Amino acid sequence: RRGHPLRAVAGHGEKVRKQAFGYGDHAPPGAPGFGGAHQQAPAETLTDTVKYISENMTNPPKYKEIIEGFGYPGQKNSAGGLCTLGRIYYGPGRYDYGRPKMPKGWIANFFYPCWEFAHILFVADRWIAWRVFRHILAITLCYIPFNIQMHWNKQMIEDYKKLMSGEGGAEQDSERIQATLRSL
Repeated sequence: RRGHPLRAVAGHGEKVRKQAFGYGDHAPPGAPGFGGAHQQAPAETLTDTVKYISENMTNPPKYKEIIEGFGYPGQKNSAGGLCTLGRIYYGPGRYDYGRPKMPKGWIANFFYPCWEFAHILFVADRWIAWRVFRHILAITLCYIPFNIQMHWNKQMIEDYKKLMSGEGGAEQDSERIQATLRSL
């Protein structure tokens, strides 16, 4: 019995996606990371650098990037393994479509990993930066109550140590106890 190749399945009226996930078009006009030669590799001239920064760093995030970055119930995930990241925009014209074009100069090659990291996080796949922001925000919101509780506990332990060491008179001790109980 011959095996049949796996095929991408799409719903009625939906385009078949290959190597991209999320809702909407996978290569809309004006999508970040698509463009001319200045987007295909690290800029090596001053004019390419100015063009790269002016087109990419002034391009506000798209609604799709924010929604995919924060996530939603039933969100499709990307095809990847341990550290492979999905792409919500992918197709011809993107810098990593096919084989990435490497820079020509020695210094640009040396700093290519830094450029690649920043390009993915802030230009081509900005939804990953929104995902990092989501994690930082959620960790902060979950940490605040624990931090407040920690400070309360430290103060209660200090009050308890003073009470048990016999510092101060009996009147001061009873006032401290009552103040601690009122703060709870």
